[in-house]
Amino acid sequence: MNLFRRTKALPRAGEHRATAITETEPTPAPPRHLLVPAVKVGDLESEALRHRAANALVGKHLTPPDPASPESEVDLGIAPVPIPEPGWQPVPLAANRGRFFQSPTPVGTGFILERDEAKAVLDDWSIPYSDVVRPYLTSEDLADDPGQRPRRWIIDFGQRELDEAARFPRALVIVQERVKPERETNADEIFRARWWLFGRPRLPMRAALEPLARYAVLGSLGRRMLVAWAHPWIVAGNSTLIFAGADDYSMGILLSGAYDTWARAGTLAGALLNTPTAALAAFPWPDPVGAGRRDAVAAACIALYRRRSELCREHGIGLSRLYGMTWPEDNPDLAELHRRLDDAVADAYGWEPSISAHPAQILERLLQLNRDVTDGRRPYSPFTSGG
Repeated sequence: MNLFRRTKALPRAGEHRATAITETEPTPAPPRHLLVPAVKVGDLESEALRHRAANALVGKHLTPPDPASPESEVDLGIAPVPIPEPGWQPVPLAANRGRFFQSPTPVGTGFILERDEAKAVLDDWSIPYSDVVRPYLTSEDLADDPGQRPRRWIIDFGQRELDEAARFPRALVIVQERVKPERETNADEIFRARWWLFGRPRLPMRAALEPLARYAVLGSLGRRMLVAWAHPWIVAGNSTLIFAGADDYSMGILLSGAYDTWARAGTLAGALLNTPTAALAAFPWPDPVGAGRRDAVAAACIALYRRRSELCREHGIGLSRLYGMTWPEDNPDLAELHRRLDDAVADAYGWEPSISAHPAQILERLLQLNRDVTDGRRPYSPFTSGG
């Protein structure tokens, strides 16, 4: 069975009915998490994303920069990020399992195709090559492409045996010529024997995405949160993480200052370190949440995501430049939509709206929630009623 049927259509933005939100006066100062500046285009963030993406293809990991090096001493004006108290380290929550995944690791650069190479294969209509030649979305695409669209493609045979993969001869020849020689030198016996398959295909992730019309992709390293919807036909690169959910409420939580604060707490220089164990698996979602509060978060998310997409298209820029050096001054309307989303998320947690300007208080409460759930003092089933 093809787990990534490309016939599934994503809901259009116009199909959602966002609730009306009235203007508030006076306008409060932007929450602190919105004031994280970017360095210039071609900056350390972009270099880190490229470094991580390249290493991910061969199953390596990004080495954090040496704090003593001259490059690490540059003052980027990053707002201070609270560090968790040593008395309690967050624990992965059982109810979060099956929702958050590391994206597949190809283990071999030869799986990747440039656009022209992919087109040459897909133009052979005699064979359904789109089952195994698919768009490949990286953190760099999330950061730089105005539509957060993939710019390259990848050959993904899923879990097909070699005789099944041979039904796609043009794709198999490419992998045989480019990947097999590299795999034959790999120390892992399985990688050598099953050279035509991804090293780590993430089968539970594929099963979780199969019934969905879309899923959320999160940039896993950088100085701000990068989150976007992706169609299940798209393969998310190893420099990203995956949330197996399709509802606007969940996207709203991931785009909120609450999650941004959690993801950056205690990490190097306030940089994001999204890993299933370090952030997503331990993040305590609001629970319980009434239908009205859930709808308010979803409506705020839809409005924000729509406006964010419009600005990227209008200016031909990606998210890194949109939230760049002059953010939020250049886009006060988008900053206001972020503020409204943060207020709605705070309400979903049962917090006062003003807390969005105080990351330390947010982190303190999230840590306490994690501890209460872990110790059994609080019931926790955040995904039983949402997509």
